[in-house]
Amino acid sequence: MRQSEKSASADETSTDQRILDAAMTLFFRYGYSRVVVDDIVRELAISKKTVYNHFGGKSEILTAGIDRFARQFRQRADEIVNDVDLSLRQKLNAYLQHIGGSFSTVNKKFWDDLKRSEPVAYKQANDFRRDMQLQYLTQLVEEGVRVGYIRDDASRQIAIVMFISAVQQLTDTDFLSQFPADISRQIPATTQERIDLVLNILLRGILTEKFYLE
Repeated sequence: MRQSEKSASADETSTDQRILDAAMTLFFRYGYSRVVVDDIVRELAISKKTVYNHFGGKSEILTAGIDRFARQFRQRADEIVNDVDLSLRQKLNAYLQHIGGSFSTVNKKFWDDLKRSEPVAYKQANDFRRDMQLQYLTQLVEEGVRVGYIRDDASRQIAIVMFISAVQQLTDTDFLSQFPADISRQIPATTQERIDLVLNILLRGILTEKFYLE
């Protein structure tokens, strides 16, 4: 590839990323259905033609944004769980911070709006959230079994399923709205706090004494 072609390709990639950055920020902040392409254009001070030269429309931008989010999440998760210099405790802490940091930027209203307005994209994002947690949590739990920190019985599988289910339900306002206000008010506001509480509750049921002693 000639230098001029490489430069053009890099410029296109940079423009793609700028559009995705601006669009996803707006989607998370205001909700997907409330944002139109004109809002993205104003945010970036570019022409509408430029946006449509790179993406077919708002829904295509959303799909590309979800795909990019998934790639970035996997990359960091792989780094954490495969880091031989980290103990299991450190890996668990780093991975849970990664989950919280990744999803805390996603407003609950965004999930609700997406569920109503773009059900296919909502399913894609929700499936990713479930599958990634299942993959990496299973890997960490199995490592815990090998080193003797986690009990080698069916409780660990139940704990994984309960954790994933709890995190998904606790970010679903339709689910939370079923409960009395005096209960829902006591639930932490941020995703990170909810994840930490759920994990602390579940880990007490599967950790061995060795985990606490070392």
